[in-house]
Amino acid sequence: MKLAARIRWRHVRRFYEGAEPLLKASPVKLACPDSGRVLVLAPHIDDDVIGAGGCLRKHVELGNDVAAVYFADCTAERIREAEEAAGAIGFSILDFFPYEGKTLDGNSGVEERISSIISGYKPEIVYLPSFLDRHNDHLAVNHCLARLHVGHGYTFTVYAYEVWTAIIPNLVVDITGTIDKKKEALSGYGSQLPAHDWVEAAVSLNRFRGVTSGAGLFAEAFMRYSMGEYFDLWKKVYSG
Repeated sequence: MKLAARIRWRHVRRFYEGAEPLLKASPVKLACPDSGRVLVLAPHIDDDVIGAGGCLRKHVELGNDVAAVYFADCTAERIREAEEAAGAIGFSILDFFPYEGKTLDGNSGVEERISSIISGYKPEIVYLPSFLDRHNDHLAVNHCLARLHVGHGYTFTVYAYEVWTAIIPNLVVDITGTIDKKKEALSGYGSQLPAHDWVEAAVSLNRFRGVTSGAGLFAEAFMRYSMGEYFDLWKKVYSG
């Protein structure tokens, strides 16, 4: 499997070819995400809340266990922000990897850590940025998971969320009731907000998803697939 250091147009074209059936169908609309044991793979501290904070809050309300793993640039300041955001959303199982940004791809230590966490935690649902998200570290986490799937044949459900790049969703979840908790969590990322107003960006996207889907006033969109289906799409996009 040939891995790409960054997204190129040929990858996008391959994805649209593979996703053609989705272009003719409306996404499923749900009031709540599937219930189950949740693992969040967040390349950076804040990715999880930007892309899925409302749904993660709903998992907490459903009584689901939620664990989040953060991969890169986990400074003391950002760890503090992650802990505060997790408190706002309501989950408390967090793990922080010691890697620098843009060093994740091809790092065997990253794969070993992911493998160990999945083996020990046994998630039923895994959240991560989509494999077309426009950031090297987001691609790297997807590539690591794809490589591990070859050896392990994972059976969990993937919820791929959007951060830097909009997706073609097959699932939209109403987060109207949890949008205030998401705003609260996002507002705590003080080290990141001067460069990008993630509160405005994420909430605006959630409003757009709500309006265009009819799921609710605010909604989060996902590519929801079994891990096998997600890997097949990934392979069509990045192999060759």
